[in-house]
Amino acid sequence: MKKLLLLSAFAISGIAMAQENSIKANPVALLGGTDLISFEHKLGDHFSAVVGGGYGGFKLGGYKYNSYGAGLQGRYYFTEAMTGFYAAVVADYIGGKVKIENMGFSFMAMDEDASANYKSEVNFSGFGGGVRAGYQWIFDSGFTLDVNLGAAYRSYNYKWNNVAEEETYEDSLKGNGVLPTGSVGIGYSF
Repeated sequence: MKKLLLLSAFAISGIAMAQENSIKANPVALLGGTDLISFEHKLGDHFSAVVGGGYGGFKLGGYKYNSYGAGLQGRYYFTEAMTGFYAAVVADYIGGKVKIENMGFSFMAMDEDASANYKSEVNFSGFGGGVRAGYQWIFDSGFTLDVNLGAAYRSYNYKWNNVAEEETYEDSLKGNGVLPTGSVGIGYSF
């Protein structure tokens, strides 16, 4: 029985020291990212998986922006999983809304008088996929710092309603392209 307890204690301490999980926050994602909070789990000697989600927004003058999103990453570490340099494959979704009120102009009504009582609401959604390269530090205390940059192909759908002088305009737009992507994660590994 003592041998079993001793073996269990070594196994538990080995798991605790291995730091196979990490929870991180990305403060920049408050402006509209898909990885405000992320969870990373070690899958093997060089591989880990990351799942993240976020909600963000800000208000500036007559603009109000809100977004929500989620993302997945598969990471390959060139050294031991969870620390050092890595390359990642990323897939994510983002959606949200932008409200514009009484800004003194209208995208749909070019007449200045028609724009005096202007309101607009733009709903958007987008899917993306790409690659990132980064470096993750895990300190003895468990404090974790993760920095990465990359590029992602994104496809967006926009749908908006404009109201100017009792007239309503509805329209939609689709767009896509390659955009830079990245994050700075600060958290704890265990």
